[in-house]
Amino acid sequence: MSEADRLRLLTLVELMPDQSQDFSKLRAGISGEISEMRSRQTKPGSSPNGVAGPCRVVVVGETVISEQGMATLVARDKRYSVCGAAHTFHEANNIIRQHRPDVLLIEPFLEHQDGIRWIKDIAREHPRTRILIVSRQAEKIYAERALRAGASGYWMKNSSAEELMRAIEVVLSGEIYVSPLIASRAVQQFAGRKRSILGLEVLSDRELAVFSLLAAERRIGEIGQELGISRRTVESHCENIKTKLGYADAEALRRGAHELLGAAHHSGRHP
Repeated sequence: MSEADRLRLLTLVELMPDQSQDFSKLRAGISGEISEMRSRQTKPGSSPNGVAGPCRVVVVGETVISEQGMATLVARDKRYSVCGAAHTFHEANNIIRQHRPDVLLIEPFLEHQDGIRWIKDIAREHPRTRILIVSRQAEKIYAERALRAGASGYWMKNSSAEELMRAIEVVLSGEIYVSPLIASRAVQQFAGRKRSILGLEVLSDRELAVFSLLAAERRIGEIGQELGISRRTVESHCENIKTKLGYADAEALRRGAHELLGAAHHSGRHP
């Protein structure tokens, strides 16, 4: 486990309220390690690369309104400089490569892209950039996957503007930002006390992308075109999903996708 991954896990534990005497001892025992690791991270409001001045921020929204709204909000804080903004996949990649920002605010579930895979690609190409996911997609389904892919935080768009600014501060400090709900779920899963209610953790990231498109009522051919994979590959993913989630046939698979993800994907977008 890398130091960054260990810090993320320990931070989640530290966020949790006392649940038992043993839990309190565990949290107390790791506090010193967390402090030492944080001391090696960048302090809030300063550039992670050690350069003086405002932190450079790139904003990627799923629409022009979303992009401009986030950019305007962040630009009000003098600690940050919005050096680029985009609302299309191609434009976003170009701006990220051009500016190599300290913080990336991104709605990765746009233009029918495989959002989780996109996060992985960005994190691999820009390891010094803190990635803060901004999304309407259900955090209970996607937050953990996004964090495993390399994101530093997951902020739901139904939260307040003040909470978004706090999220930026948190990820800049080298910590991980999640809601109390996700922190609680992560620790309970770490302790072996709780599994996903939906059972979707058994699906791979690509299988979840296919499943979400089924929820959006896409046909097999359309799914292949939108994900850039063959029809046969889509059908193979569907068979794997049926096996893992226990659906008897294609009709049951589509019905299950709509029941589990339909509300989260009413816009037709997917991760």
